[in-house]
Amino acid sequence: MEITPLCLMLSTLVVHPDRSQFLLYETLTLTCGGPGCSDGWTLLRNTSTQTSQPCPSAWGRATNGSTCAIGDVYPSDSGVYWCGSERHGRSGSGVHIAVSGNVILQSPALPVTEGDRVTLRCASPGGGGGEGGGARRWEPQPAASAAFYKDGVMIGNRSAANVTFVAVSRSDEGLYWCEIPARGTSPRSRLAVRAVPAEPPPDLPLPRLVCVVLLIVLLAVLHVLLFAVCVKLRRRLTRRSSASM
Repeated sequence: MEITPLCLMLSTLVVHPDRSQFLLYETLTLTCGGPGCSDGWTLLRNTSTQTSQPCPSAWGRATNGSTCAIGDVYPSDSGVYWCGSERHGRSGSGVHIAVSGNVILQSPALPVTEGDRVTLRCASPGGGGGEGGGARRWEPQPAASAAFYKDGVMIGNRSAANVTFVAVSRSDEGLYWCEIPARGTSPRSRLAVRAVPAEPPPDLPLPRLVCVVLLIVLLAVLHVLLFAVCVKLRRRLTRRSSASM
């Protein structure tokens, strides 16, 4: 199916849950496409061992449209995921996904916008499910306390094990990770912050627009009339001065 240029621009990769790090055995769902543009895309990934692996033939399980799910993630699922098509190639820069068995930093998978409220949480496995025929599943549980790092520098120890940006800015962009005592260190994830889109000037209502145009025309006419009057008076003064000599 042909993908229009508009769909190419609107297409994005949606990650559920919306984070870039996952614990061992968690479920991960990825979807390609935007409004009315979900068909025609293929989910692909690059890992440490293979490149351009498509779903579902090489990994995951296709559900509906351009959606792919991984029932139990492993460290081997860590890599870059993106949307692609035979006609238009790759869409966007992709999303980095990391899988850990000990500690993760729960951070947004996609870039956030300046002014958004963003919270980074440090979590670790909170317990296991039953073994009955399936893989053991651990749910992320917030740590009692954790140390947070940005671009190689510790930004503090937090008893709540989270860092919140009330209104995130471009200066908050960087590479983050966290550390839980006796548990270990999470993978590193980049927090990307995009600028607020510029808003177009508001459209003037038609009556107001007409009034503005008429006002401009009136001012122009007055300016011409005033100039003509000034020229006429100047000529009269010049004639009187000549007659008196």
